[in-house]
Amino acid sequence: MVKNIKTTVKKTNLEINYEDFINPENTETIVILHGWWWSSQSWLIAWELLFQNWFNVIIPDLPGFWKTKLNKVFDLDEYAIVIEEFIKKLWLNNIILWWHSNWWAIAIKIAIRWKINISRLVLNNSAWIRNDKKRSFKRKILWKIINNFKFLKKIFIFKKIRILFYKIIWGQDYLNAEKNPNLKQTYLNMISSDLQNEIKNINNYTLLIWWENDTYTPISDWNFMRNNIKNSKIIVLENEKHWIHLSNPEKLINTFLNNI
Repeated sequence: MVKNIKTTVKKTNLEINYEDFINPENTETIVILHGWWWSSQSWLIAWELLFQNWFNVIIPDLPGFWKTKLNKVFDLDEYAIVIEEFIKKLWLNNIILWWHSNWWAIAIKIAIRWKINISRLVLNNSAWIRNDKKRSFKRKILWKIINNFKFLKKIFIFKKIRILFYKIIWGQDYLNAEKNPNLKQTYLNMISSDLQNEIKNINNYTLLIWWENDTYTPISDWNFMRNNIKNSKIIVLENEKHWIHLSNPEKLINTFLNNI
């Protein structure tokens, strides 16, 4: 069932669309944030599996995705405030926060701010380190293309080359975000926020789920998290890629159930 709830961020009125599986007899609620450029719909099978195992499940569409509009440029702090207000307005307590891919940066902000009652954190293939040499180099190339070759966008052959090059440097998310000016700048704001110095302030139990064929988030990021989050556990799944909630949701949910 699709619902909506209004929340305010810096005097901006937003209507957050979300879906839920709720049974009053269930004692725990999981709030899931979908990955960048995806939506609540991409988690439907995983939701059902969690609900069958006695968890209430709620997943909002983040501003800029699916049915939640992005009416201004956001930064990381504003996304965190939106999620906090969303959870408060649903009167949720003692929740499990589940984050996929780029939205882990929001989870870090929420966990260290401690404005809502979180029992545990679950991360699967979450991106958040921005200032390592490899990705900084790729980002510099991306910025060069964005700033110096705008006039070539309309040339057909350059379009083909540009798309291929963005894929090589992990810039496809930016390519998708270009369709919306607010989302484009929001994406640039998100990937400029590095939180390595803040992660040690997370005290919640944190389950880290990573799979060996993920080309988006290297295992070095996950070892860093395991070593710097006091109460954490890492599970490495073989032969899986970044979007396991679509390709193998049963394996993902079973991993969660066996380790939470």
